[in-house]
Amino acid sequence: MERFFAATYCCLLALPVTSKKSIVKRTLAIAVLGVFVTLIAAVATAQDKKLDKIRVGGGSTSATQMSMWLAKEGNFYEKYGLSVEAISIPGSSLALQAMLAGELPIIQLGGAASIQANLSGADTVIIATIVKKFLFWIYSRPEIGPMEDLKGKIFGTTRFGTLSDLASRFALRFYGIDPERDITMVQTGGPAETVTAIVTGKIHAAALSPPATLQAKKVKLKELLDMSKLDAEYHINGVVTTKRYLKSNEDTVRRFMRAYIEGAARGQKDKAFALKAMGKTFRTDDRELLEESYDLIIKSNFVIPPHPSPAGIASLLRGLEQTNPKAKGAKPEDFADGRIVRELEQSGFVKSVLAER
Repeated sequence: MERFFAATYCCLLALPVTSKKSIVKRTLAIAVLGVFVTLIAAVATAQDKKLDKIRVGGGSTSATQMSMWLAKEGNFYEKYGLSVEAISIPGSSLALQAMLAGELPIIQLGGAASIQANLSGADTVIIATIVKKFLFWIYSRPEIGPMEDLKGKIFGTTRFGTLSDLASRFALRFYGIDPERDITMVQTGGPAETVTAIVTGKIHAAALSPPATLQAKKVKLKELLDMSKLDAEYHINGVVTTKRYLKSNEDTVRRFMRAYIEGAARGQKDKAFALKAMGKTFRTDDRELLEESYDLIIKSNFVIPPHPSPAGIASLLRGLEQTNPKAKGAKPEDFADGRIVRELEQSGFVKSVLAER
């Protein structure tokens, strides 16, 4: 290719100059050739610059889990030199297992799973918290009265150890119901299956998040409690990795967080973009369902910059004290590393992506 352009250039120079007009034509031809050479060189350079491949995982059934997918939809990973394979994993416990097995170095994870693993000796670390409020609503069969009436009933959760399970147990204890003794907890599979289980009478109630809340409303289930109004801060959803991976791949983690934060910021400012991403992720074109998810969670409850929440971790530790003695006296700061998010804020990066709203 270089020889071709060189030969062409020489031919252009060798053309006989017979008039002022021919001089202009030759000059224009050389200029156009120069532009083509520049463009092709730029394309070649871009192709030569390989993206760093990385696999990440997380849930894809709730808007609280959308940050990872918004970054994917907006091509922000590629913007920061990453080729990301984002894998949808049903349940935080499975995502954590995949990370600890070395299959996924970075995961999107909420709830106490990371803390429980850390207490058991794993080197898990929370590096970001994008949602800090319990965005769950407890729905029941129509005949159930107030929350206290759930004693002796069957309560559903997607999987034990997931965020919905944590939220459920927190709400039950808040109303004086012991999840271990006063109620029967069963696994339902997923949000859609949970709604179906309530409708068919297999369970009496469950904690749901958008878009499952809209499905619950459509089938006339009863809303017992809006957990977002409870005075509590938690690590509801964010980014988790291992201390070992963070230490040896800090630049990769930093670039991932740039994409993650920019995707979340774009989602908040650009409703059409967020709805498109959710529709693709949730595999639905139900506009009403998507808009409820956007309004209740992405627009209203994404926290940017997503600093890890010491208060939220402390709340989780208190909730674990009954089942894990190691949680007593544990320091919240031992379970998180907010250095990268802090650096991105202090450098002006966060301010710049928020200013684009």
